Amino acid sequence: MIRRRRYPLFLLVLGTLLLAGGCGGSSSPGDGAEDDGQQVRDGVEVETVADGLEHPWGMAFLPGDENLLLVTERPGRLQLVDRQTGEMTEVDGVPEVAAVGQGGLLDVALYPDFGPGQEWVYLTWAGANEDSTEYATHVGRGRLVGDTAPRLEDFELLHVATPFSSSTGHFGSRLVFDDNWHLYVTVGDRRERDAAQDLESHWGKTLRLNRDGSIPADNPFVDDPDAFDAIYTYGHRNAQGMAVDPATGLIWQNEHGQKNGDEINIIDQAGGNYGWPIATCSREYDSGEPIGDLPHENPDTVDPVFCWDGSEYDDGQEGFPPSGMAFYDGENFDQWETLPDWGRGDLLMGNLAHQYLGRFSRLGGGVPMKRACCAMRNGASAMSPWNRLLAMFTCWSMQTTPRLCVCVRPHPDLLLHGLQGVDHAAAGAHAAGDLGQGSHPTWNERRVCY
Repeated sequence: MIRRRRYPLFLLVLGTLLLAGGCGGSSSPGDGAEDDGQQVRDGVEVETVADGLEHPWGMAFLPGDENLLLVTERPGRLQLVDRQTGEMTEVDGVPEVAAVGQGGLLDVALYPDFGPGQEWVYLTWAGANEDSTEYATHVGRGRLVGDTAPRLEDFELLHVATPFSSSTGHFGSRLVFDDNWHLYVTVGDRRERDAAQDLESHWGKTLRLNRDGSIPADNPFVDDPDAFDAIYTYGHRNAQGMAVDPATGLIWQNEHGQKNGDEINIIDQAGGNYGWPIATCSREYDSGEPIGDLPHENPDTVDPVFCWDGSEYDDGQEGFPPSGMAFYDGENFDQWETLPDWGRGDLLMGNLAHQYLGRFSRLGGGVPMKRACCAMRNGASAMSPWNRLLAMFTCWSMQTTPRLCVCVRPHPDLLLHGLQGVDHAAAGAHAAGDLGQGSHPTWNERRVCY
């Protein structure tokens, strides 16, 4: 078995749990907005940057100015958002996308050395074949130019995650650069679970490319005639979050399971099989029967750092259907660090189904679970270049259109107000090292929203 190093992860919720149904995306800009500007949400000052976004999916801060962000909208728009003014300017030159099902314009990332002459913006999107009946995840890049009329110039297609499929789901599509400027791309299994184990398909894989779209010479399957050479890891269902740990340089990834089975993984095993569907905590939708072995039972797969097995936890919720993820490594939320088990470098991750932002701590012992900050839906979270701001897509009720918000700082008067502590076993979450032993981490739950 490929044994995963042991990371005792614990969860802290930083979000307001919303009504079932999530955010709308079809009403006109601003319809149903309950408040504007800056507000305090359960102990954290939250600043509304822009609203009226239609299915926002990815975002990236421009380096050198934490007031400017690029935001993707799934119908095919790339917006340049000014945090100070709230103005959104559509960027021209975006490729044609297939906005079908879960597809459309998806993630955005910047060239690691973004600057004069190297203003490369990388995008993922669902693109159609010639007769527009089948779709695939595409990767491309263009140079961001123009101040008052921004546009992408010299746009080039870098990679297509073949084969095409009539399925309109599980495109994956997260982008991240590692410290050596290799580009990693997640591709979902396109709802064909067995394809995740097929090395002659890009489905259910993490791809690794050079920044110009070429294949790194040290990719694990470069010399294998029966495998696609862009593949770095395989056995993934639909990974929709990915981030680099600033302390270690390791790439972390989250992945949607089936009927729970959601996972957090570290993508450090080149050529590694991450299990889906032969080793997973997932279950069949209809019967509830296990789909494969549990991760620790299969000697040929990489254990997840963390997975949910379908047991209930936290007010009867099941699993953690994930979205974007980011590591917090700044000092603007310094008061967080005065709370037990708060520390820099912890992982932030959005929960799509239950609409909150979760924080996972690698510190030992219990961790407080607190609903504060923002509620999330339909997208990503991102840290500003100086780690002072955390940006995310939010909405306050099921009638409002998604907003782009930033958590500015904890509000000192409300930070500890109303905290109550209750201990209970988190039966739905496993540390990877405990998967075979029937034990679970214990969480200390503290809530400020009722």
